[in-house]
Amino acid sequence: MGCFLGPEIRLAKGAQQRYVIAAFIGLAILAGPITSFVNDPVGLGAQSLDPRGTAIASGIAATVLLAVAAVRRERFPGGGQWLAILALLAPQWLQGLLAAPGIGGMSVLHSTPWGVAFLISLAAPLWLSLLAALQWIPDQVPRVVAGASIAGIGAFCLATPDGAYTVTPREIPVAVLQVVLGVLTVFSWAYARPRLGTATTTATAGCFLLLNALWSLATIRLSADTSPAPLDWHAAGLPLLFSALLSASTWWLWFWLLRRMELAAFGMRVLAAWAAAIVPGFVFVSLTSWRIDTAFVIAVAALVVALRARPGDEQLLALGLESP
Repeated sequence: MGCFLGPEIRLAKGAQQRYVIAAFIGLAILAGPITSFVNDPVGLGAQSLDPRGTAIASGIAATVLLAVAAVRRERFPGGGQWLAILALLAPQWLQGLLAAPGIGGMSVLHSTPWGVAFLISLAAPLWLSLLAALQWIPDQVPRVVAGASIAGIGAFCLATPDGAYTVTPREIPVAVLQVVLGVLTVFSWAYARPRLGTATTTATAGCFLLLNALWSLATIRLSADTSPAPLDWHAAGLPLLFSALLSASTWWLWFWLLRRMELAAFGMRVLAAWAAAIVPGFVFVSLTSWRIDTAFVIAVAALVVALRARPGDEQLLALGLESP
């Protein structure tokens, strides 16, 4: 697989592997507790959580990243790489439309609880396993990573009220569509990764955020029940800057890790972010909620196992099953 993907996206070893693990942890912290702090509707992010504010923050982040890439004379994405970026964005855009208030006018589409989409994201290594078994992607998924993903799903269910992920009969059509989009999301990783090899991480992340900002602005009517109120730039300035900085940092790390990690381990990011988000809560509930404590331990153990797994560990020679 390393020969197929090229040297830039081979799993790092030794000292470089430590950088990969550090970046993975950093991304989990950014996507977990820091995102919760920045986007808290009663705190720092109160002025920037509406769709227009999100689009503006994404545009600011894109401008900064593209400016840095231009100053450093980095290689920008070409034609085929733009197609790869669009492939990464398409499932995300469709998921946004599926969750938008605009679907309320369709009698057959009823939004699912928030935990359903989250469970589908946690199952990313399982979707990769399915695609690998069908030979639709060249990547291998170690069985221990699939097992770690199942353990992570169990940890989430243990710590979360079942009403957050229970699907009623009328919500089944949307749930099915969400599963399809979950599979398409991981397929887009395998499709885009080898095609982004020549463009730099900074330029790629900037182009990704720019397209996402333009899409968000174009679909803003579908993302809100009513027309957004005029933006108070004086009050929203600081929250928007924090949101833009968070977006730029998060997506830069996301693309950096996409090039360097095995996809199966890369798919454990959502579990890592969820575990990181739990940590601050230990100050208040660690002595009163055995479910959260147990779920956190299971999640951390699953992450350690997944990050240490290698596809070569399950080859016939490694397992001692070679022919005599």
